[in-house]
Amino acid sequence: MRLVPWLGALARFDVPIADVERLRFLADGAYDLVDELPRGPARAAAWNAYVLQTYADKLLVANRATHRVRSETAAVTETLYRLAAAWVARARLLAAGAADDAAPAPPGPLPHWHTPYRCQEDLAGMRETLEALRIYLAYDLQRFPLDEEELPRLRAALDAVDAKLETAHGLWVPRAPAELRGGIGAALAAGLDGAYELGRELARLT
Repeated sequence: MRLVPWLGALARFDVPIADVERLRFLADGAYDLVDELPRGPARAAAWNAYVLQTYADKLLVANRATHRVRSETAAVTETLYRLAAAWVARARLLAAGAADDAAPAPPGPLPHWHTPYRCQEDLAGMRETLEALRIYLAYDLQRFPLDEEELPRLRAALDAVDAKLETAHGLWVPRAPAELRGGIGAALAAGLDGAYELGRELARLT
């Protein structure tokens, strides 16, 4: 499937949300695979897919009322969906023993925005994503018997995610000015990065 054709030509304009939404089916199984696999490299790859798919879906849901998304949001969402699909494929290969964990993998970090100020809808999608990941991680920490030396460090990592989420909640106001939206976006982006990495580590623990 080629890149959505409007990305270069319509850089300044909004994009119909339906044009982006059709990509959400590329990563079939992204939501279920992480809980189906034992802890290890395959589960870590599945966690990556879960985060990416969740992030993209939440962005679209937050923008659905307008029926359109900004061009940068469309580009980021497309990247998220395509990376989710790549990580689902890698998780399945690793689970089947058909891939080496040391072999080249899809890019690891979460895609970042190119501009510092997010619209209110994008911020809502980011916040909903971080809240969902935070709930998953808290539950995962509770259900896995961790070494007493490891547990404080992992809990501290979750506390750091909580702190970024609390910062975003503290700054949140309807129709926030650009400077405030910049601070909210920075806190949410840092929280998402922290949640992404913590989940990858938990997925690999045995």
